[in-house]
Amino acid sequence: MSDAISVLDTTEIRWCIPGPLPSDIRSWFAGSTGVAEQRCDTYLIDGRCDVGVKRRFRKTLELKIRHSFDGWIEFGDGLAGPLEVWRRWSPADHLVDERCDGRWVDVHKSLVKRRFSIDGTEIAFSSIPPAIGSGCDVEIVEVTVGDVRAWMFAFAAFGPLGTRRDALLASWRGLTDDMPCSLPSGLGAGRAMGYPEWLALTVPSAAPQ
Repeated sequence: MSDAISVLDTTEIRWCIPGPLPSDIRSWFAGSTGVAEQRCDTYLIDGRCDVGVKRRFRKTLELKIRHSFDGWIEFGDGLAGPLEVWRRWSPADHLVDERCDGRWVDVHKSLVKRRFSIDGTEIAFSSIPPAIGSGCDVEIVEVTVGDVRAWMFAFAAFGPLGTRRDALLASWRGLTDDMPCSLPSGLGAGRAMGYPEWLALTVPSAAPQ
């Protein structure tokens, strides 16, 4: 019997910053509640910015499609950018033709994740969003692709579409209540992009996998 298919709708914003993750930012974000994870995902690189195909842990095939944009969001301190509405299927073997043009590259990730409710209260993180209710997952991840090293700061709100902007803003307030360090300047729209767009810009300069 095949695995059950999970479909997840999210509204997201992700900033991508060249270079290693600053240790003070990682320490602040991890705190006592962050959930750490190390993994390698293999991505299909075909130049598209609105479709992502990957094998999570080099195994489970996943498809993620950007359906639309949902306006602009500003958190303050220069942290701003467009919101992207995505849908993810996992596993997605029945939806993806792996013979399509493109090449596969390994993306090594060191992640720290946290989860917040719609009112900004931190709740226990799990790999599966609650079936009912709204909230937002926040992560900081250091990534390596070939010789390229970067880090990302990302928000992914789940639940009914009309609640996701509030969940994003509430999670930011919950995060910054006890923030002892400052995020780098310049995390504006020019740094905001999803994984497919970042990889499309990055892989031509990365070492072959």
